[in-house]
Amino acid sequence: VVALTIDENGMAKTVADKMRVAQRLYDFAVKQHRLPAHDLLFDPLTFTICTGMEDDRLHGVHTLEAIAQIAKTFPECQILLGLSNISFGLKPAARYVLNSVFLHHAQQRGMTAAIIHVSKIMPLHKIDPEQREAAEDLIFNRQREGKDSLLWFIELFKDVNTVATVKAPPATIEEALKRRIIDGNKQGLVDDLRTALEKYSPLDIINTFLLDGMKVVGELFGAGQMQLPFVLQAAETMKAAVAFLEPLMEKNTGQQKGTLVLATVKGDVHDIGKNLVDIILTNNGYKVVNLGIKQPLQNILDAAKQQAADAIGMSGLLVKSTVIMRENLEEMKRLGITTPVLLGGAALTRRYVENECRASYTVPENVHYAKDAFAGLQLMKQIMGG
Repeated sequence: VVALTIDENGMAKTVADKMRVAQRLYDFAVKQHRLPAHDLLFDPLTFTICTGMEDDRLHGVHTLEAIAQIAKTFPECQILLGLSNISFGLKPAARYVLNSVFLHHAQQRGMTAAIIHVSKIMPLHKIDPEQREAAEDLIFNRQREGKDSLLWFIELFKDVNTVATVKAPPATIEEALKRRIIDGNKQGLVDDLRTALEKYSPLDIINTFLLDGMKVVGELFGAGQMQLPFVLQAAETMKAAVAFLEPLMEKNTGQQKGTLVLATVKGDVHDIGKNLVDIILTNNGYKVVNLGIKQPLQNILDAAKQQAADAIGMSGLLVKSTVIMRENLEEMKRLGITTPVLLGGAALTRRYVENECRASYTVPENVHYAKDAFAGLQLMKQIMGG
């Protein structure tokens, strides 16, 4: 349920009014009508800061502060914004930058959802530093060196029809491949891969340049400088690169070294990392039974029994997937299962796996943290005594 901070007095514009209305909405929806708190999305409203009127200059500050206070006061609830209202009245290129910078600061304060067209935003790290600083001055109503923040921001974009981005041309093919992953740019990808193949094996290309790019994407996402749509673009580029390189890899055709049943856990649709594990292990002589995405535990256990699996691999990108993995281990413990388990995914940490997850399993030392596909390969070697 989306609840906007509007009452009989109109739309709430100050922090105090936004919080007063939010409390009334919470009392009405959650306390009076028993709506689960996690199903309530507060919209503290966004208004343009680009009119030039003195009262409008603080709209951004009030909205950001309200987000922070709502997140603290109602931690189980969600926070939603119709984000692009903040830049209403500006040229398209200026709106592009202001929307992106405001999105970053809203996320930092606890916003969990936004109504916005993904083509109208960009990752923070790609915005020209001067434009980003000017956008922040406008959002926070900071006047520098006698410059009016609104007039200065408008002046910056006076003759700009497209957004300036920080993008020096890559000097080497290695850097070009890494940049393609970071930028989510598939155009010309195959040509670059063919060039790289003149110097490197397919496995080396994946292991170094492509995975290095995904590592940067993960760091930017974790720092709030890259939004999820751009992470998914990067993942799709990685997927396309791997799809091109996989048929070119030398397969180990000797006796199979062991069997791994592999799956993305229930409720999660992400499979880039899981599929990399499949490719790397398969090309190193292991049999991988890849069950796909959104797999309930019973499907995984049935496949493990049917295939006489030497290990089970569970993967997932979402934070909630880490909880599902632990719950799966608890159920496997109840069933008396002792099969070695490999856990991997962007939201996992070694500490969580080795503390929380191991404590939930029948044989704690049989639960392993696979940081990436190559860590998974080394773990399978250990499990098989290689």
